[in-house]
Amino acid sequence: MLAPLKDRSILDSAPDPDEEVHALRLALRRARQAHRRSATLSARRQVELTNRLLLAEEHQRQLQTRLDELESGVAITSMAQQLLALRAENDELIEAARRIWLLDRTLCAAHRECERLAHERDCALARLHDTALSSND
Repeated sequence: MLAPLKDRSILDSAPDPDEEVHALRLALRRARQAHRRSATLSARRQVELTNRLLLAEEHQRQLQTRLDELESGVAITSMAQQLLALRAENDELIEAARRIWLLDRTLCAAHRECERLAHERDCALARLHDTALSSND
């Protein structure tokens, strides 16, 4: 059996069970929303970190491939072949430049010879002209 209440104001000031349930539901809804936001942010962060990890792994794979090439000597062999090809091309260019220089010298000499011959022709024509004039007198 229950003891009688001496102070009835306790019952009057007691919270309404419906209001209490409503407040608990509201608190539960807010907690769920906060939990959803936190889960969404965590999922986004996890996707971002996964993407960064995949990029880092791809970069590491490329670097490892390059390192393997360098260690195997393929790169050095390739560079040596390129160097030999460039040296051959350089030698060809040097030889072509020498031939051009010789051709230029020959062309200049031929030009000077043409000028000399043209001068001799002009002098011979002038003498011929002078001789023709003097024989007409």
